[in-house]
Formats: sequence, structure tokens, C-alpha cells
Amino acid sequence: MKISMMSLMMGAMPPEEIVVCAAGCGMTGIDWVTLHGKDPAYLRKISEDAGLAVAAHTPLNTSFVQGLSDGMEEFKRSLEDACILHAPVMMVPPFPLAEQRSMAGDRQKWIGFYAEAQPLARAAGVALCVESTGFRNSPITAGDELLEVLTAVPGMQVVFDNGNTATADDMVSSFEKVRSKVVHFHLKDWEISDTFRPGSGLKRTGKYYRDCVIGEGDLDLNDLLKNHVLPVYNGFFNLETSDPSGKRTPEQVMQQVCSYLRENFA
Repeated sequence: MKISMMSLMMGAMPPEEIVVCAAGCGMTGIDWVTLHGKDPAYLRKISEDAGLAVAAHTPLNTSFVQGLSDGMEEFKRSLEDACILHAPVMMVPPFPLAEQRSMAGDRQKWIGFYAEAQPLARAAGVALCVESTGFRNSPITAGDELLEVLTAVPGMQVVFDNGNTATADDMVSSFEKVRSKVVHFHLKDWEISDTFRPGSGLKRTGKYYRDCVIGEGDLDLNDLLKNHVLPVYNGFFNLETSDPSGKRTPEQVMQQVCSYLRENFA
């Protein structure tokens, strides 16, 4: 199992310390989620110096989501950053649009955006990816919604997020629908309940979901990974995990999760 650091999970930790933490946990890749205020060439250098491949770049752009006119120009700048990083994958998450009228309407707008962006990414040698996002009003979360994008925009790839998918659909059946297009994987876990608990949020399944450390939640990661994902997927697993109680530091969480994954899914 190839494990990569999701830089966003380390909070305000400087990038220089993030790569040290990743290498110390035995990770072999890193997904730079935003540039952390640094030049992309610098992030590539410190990644390589630490023995980490840049597995992906996730810019978290906001212009298109906010309905501003420069959404494609913002994408082009981020694509340049991905090329400088030598990132093989760039993910533009389809968050709910600010002026959402319906999830189906948002989905069509995102399809239009991806249809314009994907040829640019292909020409640059970068795999442009859609992800299942996990807000209650996210327009692209379930397996059939991912398929709608993939059918409409040939060449699009998938960052499969098992946790986000589970907020709206069965994560196993969703993975099976899109597995041939999965080039990166966000791994997470949830505590799931029928009633509200502090820190939880209501999702599309009608249940409440609360962040937790991978391996300590209610998702059946054993079946998903052993029986469905690992037999067909050999890319990176990006660890989207934290301890919301704050009792464990991000470094401690990453070390624990890496050990858990190696013991159970090596």
C-alpha cells in the first residue's frame, strides 16, 4: 500500500515540517493541498529531498464556486503550478456552487467547467480529476453522479473519496462503478449515528457523520480495501484524517494510521 500525506491535514505546520513528518511515518508521497504560501518549485524540491513523490496537487480554487468570471483563468494558473510540482494528478473538487438552485443544475455547470478544463490538463500531461465531495448539498457524491461526469467529459479521471461517498451512497458499489478511472484515493473514516452528536453533521443518507481517526470509525474499511480496492488499484492512498478531540497531535495521528494500515492492509 502506497501512502501519501494530505498536507491540509497538518494545519498550520510549515511545509518543511510536513515533509519531515511524512517521511518519518514511512510515507512515499505527498498531495500538496494548496501551495501553503510557497513557490511550487520549492515544494517540489523539499518533497524530493525528503524522498517523497508529489502524488497530486489540489488547489482548492474558489472563483468558479463563487460564480466569478475568472474561474478558468484561476484553473490555468493552478495547472501551471501542478506542472512545476511535477504532480501527475490535479483534483478540482466539485463543491456546491454559491448560487445553487439544484444539485442537478450544479452538476451540469461543473460538467461544463470540466469539459473546458480537461483538454488543457491533457495537453499539459496532468490527469484532471473529479472527486466525490461530502457536503449535504454536494452535486457530485454518489457513484452514478461520478459516472455522469465521466460520460459527459471523456478523459476525466477520479479521486475516489470513500468517506465522502459514504455520506450519500454505498462506497463499495460506487467504487466498482468508477474503478477503472480511479487514479488517486482519499481514505477516511466516520463515526455515524442516527441522532446529532457534538461535532457531527447531517448528510444525504439522513444520518449524522463525525470525523474520526482512520480505523476508529464505523466504515467497513476491511471489506472495501481488501476485497475491492487493493486487488485493482496500486496508486496512492491519501490520508484524510485527524483527531477532532485534539488529544493526539496531527503527527501522532499520522503515525498511528500508517501503522494501522501496514498491519492490516500491507
